[in-house]
Amino acid sequence: MTALPELRLADLLTLLAVQRTGSISGAARELRVTPSQVSKAIARLERHFGVRLLSRGARGVAPTAAGRQVLPRIANAIEELRATNCVREDQAPALELTVAGPSYLVAHILPAIAAGLPRVRVRGLEVAPAYMRAYVAENVFDIALVPGGIENRPAAWTSEQVGSFRVVLLARPALAKQLEPLPLTTDRVRPLPFIGPTKTGGDRFVALNDNCPLSWEERWIAHEVQTIGAALEFASQTDHVVFGPALAAGRLLATGALVELPVVGWDVREPLHVLCNGDRVLSRVRTAVIRASHEILESA
Repeated sequence: MTALPELRLADLLTLLAVQRTGSISGAARELRVTPSQVSKAIARLERHFGVRLLSRGARGVAPTAAGRQVLPRIANAIEELRATNCVREDQAPALELTVAGPSYLVAHILPAIAAGLPRVRVRGLEVAPAYMRAYVAENVFDIALVPGGIENRPAAWTSEQVGSFRVVLLARPALAKQLEPLPLTTDRVRPLPFIGPTKTGGDRFVALNDNCPLSWEERWIAHEVQTIGAALEFASQTDHVVFGPALAAGRLLATGALVELPVVGWDVREPLHVLCNGDRVLSRVRTAVIRASHEILESA
């Protein structure tokens, strides 16, 4: 019976470098070795595990399905070795974490995630919920901050609700003054000019659900924009209203550029779910992200 080749720590570090850089040449530059040495290290690991760990394509090198299962365990093992000082800080690569979410959630939660994971290199992607639902199976990101969650997600993905945030009607103070007395009734809201959310759908534009108690058909959608940030800035300078997360409007509310318009019977809260790719995210990282997200929502 042929013995398995010896598992080398340097080879494991090389594999993590290839995952991080997305290419053999990139890993070689980072490790200051030749591409041939990187390729040989990967070959030794594939012989050891008996599976292909990486696939090469037009976009570079990416983990195979087997590689996605092995890589988090290798990264976890390196972290454990580093904690016992068996791996020097200059040897062990920083873990990387790609977090996707709407712009306002990324802006508020990403700093807390980075603070809670000081040894992790965090990458934030501003992605609308509709696109996250489309890309969740494409391994574009490791963690997703998704209002309302995602049904029928891939089996590898876990989902946990970490809290909720208020969604309110917003306008600039001058318009709010004109609309007094407050609170408004639904009938008084119906004729107001709204700035609604939209996305591109091929060669056309598609309306997005903003969970407003008044549907698109019941409202006057005077203008449409793609991001909540743009909608809020628009409303802060014109006599239009926006139904959106109070969390997203924090700066504009704090400076008085926008105010909340209370409406009788409107008490909308949007649940926030943290989705994690279990094949790529360590359990301690998942726990830290959930904790950070929960704390931000609690303090908002």
